[in-house]
Formats: sequence, C-alpha cells, structure tokens
Amino acid sequence: MTIPTITSLAPLLDRLFREAEAASGATHAAVADLSDTERARMLRSKTDYRDLYGRLKDAPLAVSRETGHLLYMLARSSRAKAIVEFGTSFGISTLHFAAGLRDKGGGRLITSSNRRKSRGRWTTCRPAA
Repeated sequence: MTIPTITSLAPLLDRLFREAEAASGATHAAVADLSDTERARMLRSKTDYRDLYGRLKDAPLAVSRETGHLLYMLARSSRAKAIVEFGTSFGISTLHFAAGLRDKGGGRLITSSNRRKSRGRWTTCRPAA
C-alpha cells in the first residue's frame, strides 16, 4: 500500500519523533518514584489508573512510529467521515489520522490540545487548503 501523504510528512514526523524522544525525561520523571510492579498494577486497576494518569497529565506523551502507522491505516481503511482525537502533545497521532483521511478521499479531524503539553507546537500550523 502506498502512503503518499505520510511520505510527504516524513521530515516533519522525523523531527517530532526526535522532539518526543528528547522530552521523554519528563515522562519518566513523573513516575520515577514508582516501581515497575506498581506502574503495572496502576494500569490494570479500575481506579488507581487515575493516579498514574494524574501524574502524567502535564508530561508530553507521543505515540510510537508503529502506532502512528496503525492509526494511519485505520483512518485510511475505515469508512469514517470524521475522527475525534482527545488530547494532543506532539501532534504525531493527529498527523497520521489526517494523512489517512486525506489519502482515503477526505474527512474531518477534530482534535483537542492541552496547552501545557503542546507547548506552542501548533502556533505555526494552518488549516489545509
């Protein structure tokens, strides 16, 4: 399967993945006092996961390259006319969703952003023509 829009976004995505890697220290610092066992328990819990996500609320979180490709394929292969994304840090998932929608013929992407997490990354973005 060709992925024309993702190919054209490759330099931007590479930069965003580098920024995400550089910012991963903030994510690790938010949970540094937890053991691996405690983090795993919090993720499985029906209530304690809130504490974990509370710790991470201001930490930038990015999807992996593999997850980005999955999001692209899901957006492109679905019959969705609109996708809603809650929360954007680096915009990596947003770009993959948008590329999938574009490459399947169009659609609407609605996303929300946490200003503390996005740290002004979207100030230079404009709607597509």
